[in-house]
Amino acid sequence: MLRPGPLPKHYQLSQIIRQRIMIGEFPPGTKIPGEWHLSQEFNVSRGTVRKAIDTLLHEGLLRTEQGQGTYVVEDPWRSRPFLCLSNFNDDIIRQNQTPHTTLLEKTILPASASVAHRLSIAKGEEIFLITRLRWANDQPVVYEQRYLAKRLCPNLIDEDLENQSFHHLLIKKYHIPLIRAIHSIEAHVLNEKEAILLKTQPGKAAFYIERLTYTLLNGKEYPAVLYLAVHLGNEYAFHIQQILDQKEFEQSLPSYPFNGGELLSNN
Repeated sequence: MLRPGPLPKHYQLSQIIRQRIMIGEFPPGTKIPGEWHLSQEFNVSRGTVRKAIDTLLHEGLLRTEQGQGTYVVEDPWRSRPFLCLSNFNDDIIRQNQTPHTTLLEKTILPASASVAHRLSIAKGEEIFLITRLRWANDQPVVYEQRYLAKRLCPNLIDEDLENQSFHHLLIKKYHIPLIRAIHSIEAHVLNEKEAILLKTQPGKAAFYIERLTYTLLNGKEYPAVLYLAVHLGNEYAFHIQQILDQKEFEQSLPSYPFNGGELLSNN
């Protein structure tokens, strides 16, 4: 059933239908239940059902046939542009290593033009900058920075950010829904500062990652967290699920220079 809270009912219902497609309850090519059936099952209006179905139509997971109903597309997971990276700690544990985190910096500062642009906030608004190293056994493998508006979560600066999941804090403690994320990954060569932090040599191969995670505020999507990271290329394996062509939600991030693929300095 749908849950009370900040997430709109049509969004929750679209997530449930998406999950049923993913697990095969609604197999490719089959007709899904009609509006009336879904409205009765979830105790919502037909208008709410229609919005949920429209979302999945735009994502390319469903198609309609005039006078026949709504069907799951034949190959739903090939037609949506979404990139899902698995959890860092889980990945390291799967590689029979022990993950841990070192907090390098957590501070409040005015947003630079580039950060403000990505977070859709005013330049100079107070933001949090959280910088960490992620380790596998005794080797640092990820150097990461996160930016988010202070007003979104004013007490975050007081949290233990070495021993808690950042996203878990936002979702479970502060009740900030994180509904989707846009990732970009590119090849990267370590500069001197990055090499020192990651205990290796400048010029070594790495990956540079940008991720913008969105939340819902008053029923509308807003950027919540900007994540920038350098991952050592030979120490960390990505587990990626790629799904192609979601048009409404997965809008391309505007092109904005980030020091040629290096982590930001907020100035």
